[in-house]
Amino acid sequence: MTGWKVSWIMPDYTADLIVVNGNIHTVDSRMPNAQSFAVKNGRFIAVGTNTDTAMLGGPNTKILDLAGQTVIPGFIDAHIHVLSSGSRHVMAADCDLRSISDVENALKRRAQKTDAGNWVQGFKYDDTKTEENRFLTTTDLDKVSTELPVYVSHRAGHVYYVNSKALALAGYNDDSPDPHGGKLGRDPNTGKLNGVIYERAVEAFRELLPTVDPEDRRRGLKLINGMLSEVGLTSVHDASVSNDEFVTYQEGLENGDLDLRVYMLMAKAHFPALRDAGIRTGFGNDHLRVGGIKMVSDGAIAARTAYLSEPYIGSYHDDCGIQAMSPEEINESVREIHSEGFQVCIHANGDLAISMVLDAYEEVLKEFPRSNPRHRIEHCTLVNPEILTRMNRTGTIATPFCTYVYYHGEKMRFYGDDRLEWMFAQKSFMEYGVMSTGATDYPPGPYEPLLGIQSCVTRTDINGTLWGPSQKISAKDALRIYTLNGAYASFEESEKGSIEPGKLADFVVLEEDILDVDPFSIKDIKVLKTVVGGKPSYEI
Repeated sequence: MTGWKVSWIMPDYTADLIVVNGNIHTVDSRMPNAQSFAVKNGRFIAVGTNTDTAMLGGPNTKILDLAGQTVIPGFIDAHIHVLSSGSRHVMAADCDLRSISDVENALKRRAQKTDAGNWVQGFKYDDTKTEENRFLTTTDLDKVSTELPVYVSHRAGHVYYVNSKALALAGYNDDSPDPHGGKLGRDPNTGKLNGVIYERAVEAFRELLPTVDPEDRRRGLKLINGMLSEVGLTSVHDASVSNDEFVTYQEGLENGDLDLRVYMLMAKAHFPALRDAGIRTGFGNDHLRVGGIKMVSDGAIAARTAYLSEPYIGSYHDDCGIQAMSPEEINESVREIHSEGFQVCIHANGDLAISMVLDAYEEVLKEFPRSNPRHRIEHCTLVNPEILTRMNRTGTIATPFCTYVYYHGEKMRFYGDDRLEWMFAQKSFMEYGVMSTGATDYPPGPYEPLLGIQSCVTRTDINGTLWGPSQKISAKDALRIYTLNGAYASFEESEKGSIEPGKLADFVVLEEDILDVDPFSIKDIKVLKTVVGGKPSYEI
């Protein structure tokens, strides 16, 4: 009988990196705290004590002794405008300034760099942060230029400001009716257009704006990648990606400009092409993945255009906000996208808008039952017990603003104390069994996750005013929301969001313990190192 010769090679379990003497918050309920972990090929292979990981070391293993410093999983921002923000930082004037004259001067400097026939663009203007405390008008922007069209977006988006030249190019005049899903601002005394453009009325301008130069997109990606890595973000859900941006992301992944892991919510206009190409939610790899299809059903909280069931208090508007999509549009779009196997992600801030989105989700789940579709309501700001119950029943995910209470406190008065007990409602989401995430929506809100966590924990704004105290949560819960819950929203909770063997080695080293400091100092904790797949993307 011929003998068998068996060749067997022992697998190499030698770690590339071992972290020791850390104060590690794993966000793993089975082992919440650890002292050490080992990393190999970009994944955690062991988590425990120094003794547990010591046997995995070898001559080429890097040892990182943290001497008691705190480690947490990498932060995940589940709704943020990444590449478009980076591009605007490169090619538009930053209008986050404290007077309209300063804004005009910034736009004038941009105009000096703008060729004839092109547009002068600005972003991040915030009316309530200025001395004048008002929107920009054509009168303001005509001071910048009457020859070049000027186009400025509010920090929240959803409201825009243009000069007379831009109004003329878009074909709007004093007799123009409000377009579907939008509104044209008018002087209250004369009825003439004042250059304020709301919601879908902006579509006429977007058709005229020049496309972003590919090199500006590349520079923007490199810039924003660095900005977000510096504050501890390792994964982001980019909340409306165009075809051109999809290309830039792929280029960045190939040339090393992209450290962040990106879950791309694709703009609705690109759904047919994705569907016809056979691409579905989840297509991609650990660094770049096609997510859900993004739509917008109402206005913004910071711009006071969200579609509410009751009027705003003392705002510019005497109505309840702006409905950007009709119920019929929502129903038809959700049916089409859901039936093709995609995740649906609809921006809805006001309680009326949220209810309409839930109507569509409930109907389509009856018609086309699907296990665990994880459809989302982006922002999902103003809720109530009925909404929360319906979200639980349909498995709908919420991605509420986390930095708004702290940063936009002066706007909270437009909503009133009663409504604020049901806004950015992280506590209620937990109590009703609704999955919610950490999200900032940058540029509308500051992007720093530690600021978002402090805002959720204290519900206190920059001036020390407490808003909606019933929605306070613990720092431990806020950390989970900003890590593991974000991974769940992209179907990746088995891959990241906690420090566990087998998961991607994404983690952050902090100078202080996020769970042990004064809650009002969380935002000031220094990020010492951000690591993606075992490799630093930022370090001091």
